[in-house]
Amino acid sequence: MTPVVVVGGGLGGLAAAVRLSSRRIPALLLEQRAYLGGRAYSFVDDSTGTVIDNGQHVLIAGYAQTMAYLDTVGTRDLLAVQDVPELAFHHPVRGFCTFRLPRFPSPLHLGAGILLTDLFSAGDKMRMVRAGMALRRVSGAVGGMSGGNAGAAGDGMTVEQWLDAHGQSAETKRSFWEPLAVAVMNEHIGIASASVFLHALRTAFLGDSLGAALAVPTVGLSELFVDPACAFVEGHGGSVRTGADVVAVTLEDGRASSVGLRNGERIPCAALVLALPSYRLPGLLPGPLRESGSLADAASIPLSPIVSIHLWFESDFMPQRVLGVIGRHIQWVFNRRKICREGGAGGHLSVVISAGRSLVDLENEELTRIALDDLVSVFGRDVGVPVHDVVIREKRATFSCSPAVERLRPRAGTPVPNLFLAGDWTATGYPATIEGAIISGNRAAELVEQYLNPR
Repeated sequence: MTPVVVVGGGLGGLAAAVRLSSRRIPALLLEQRAYLGGRAYSFVDDSTGTVIDNGQHVLIAGYAQTMAYLDTVGTRDLLAVQDVPELAFHHPVRGFCTFRLPRFPSPLHLGAGILLTDLFSAGDKMRMVRAGMALRRVSGAVGGMSGGNAGAAGDGMTVEQWLDAHGQSAETKRSFWEPLAVAVMNEHIGIASASVFLHALRTAFLGDSLGAALAVPTVGLSELFVDPACAFVEGHGGSVRTGADVVAVTLEDGRASSVGLRNGERIPCAALVLALPSYRLPGLLPGPLRESGSLADAASIPLSPIVSIHLWFESDFMPQRVLGVIGRHIQWVFNRRKICREGGAGGHLSVVISAGRSLVDLENEELTRIALDDLVSVFGRDVGVPVHDVVIREKRATFSCSPAVERLRPRAGTPVPNLFLAGDWTATGYPATIEGAIISGNRAAELVEQYLNPR
């Protein structure tokens, strides 16, 4: 039986292959590199023997399709989920602060959390409550197609413009909105799309009262997302190939008929899912298709970097599991010893700098020094000197989700009836998150099924 070919072994492609396999539709997953996972994989650090990720990823309990994916492949129990949603921050003036949502029904839990936090002044708490009320008025629609008040929905606005329109102070923007936007969007509030950001916030804060609870992987990303997905696909009649560099898509009679590999091999397909980064897509498509509609815009979607710095210390001086750092270069710190099932003595921190365009090209030593200076400003001289460090740069970590880019994101369907797109950069309504990637793969797989089995 001619398989459905999925090109790209990132989370979008894995989700598509898993969904197809769960429907007993034969899927062949092709990945150019020797490993799968895209921007969400793990590897062993040679010096310490520790499994580390190419970038720290945090989920929330409200990511419904991600949780369903993990249930399908059998690894949901490898997440450490908070009992109640809580974000810990270090403020340069207020010190350690907590934003915690009590066990009240939604949306009362959000209002109570704002009023009870020590992160804001009394006046700023009132401003935050007003922003929360505006968030409730946002239509549930996404992708710039809301039917509600445009000012509430943020259509065409940056996050900062939306915040200004709803009376947020410079302090609330610095202490809460900017760290949150950078974590969710990998972009600063002056650039990031308000409509996409607000949709993500609704998922976290205005659904189930536990929707904003952090769900942190306790194992490497490959063990959580990748390896069990491959086993699932292969156990349900599909197959996975790495080192398979697809360089061309062939159309016959207006349909995708095969893909060509760099080694000259040609693989026929019943349907085709291209789950690739946006910048790779145009090079594979025939000329007329490459130049048509939203597909022509894919190559122009800008990208945003992430720098991750792993630091090992003689002692574990960080009491928190996850900490947001306000007003410094680093934004989030993860205590891998407390989160993961790591053996050995000492401490292991993963430090994240998102949207770090001005820092990504610095030498490793300079990036490590910046991270250490910021850690000292939080924890004092107990930080000490790291015994080992690893710097990981993802210069093309995510797409930059600005209001202009949101209009460029293509839908899963294409002018070719059996050719579909997946990837977090497609029109999911979400930013470049794991949830967005899995939504895209699921949607592409649903369209494949509709094509193969029309009603």
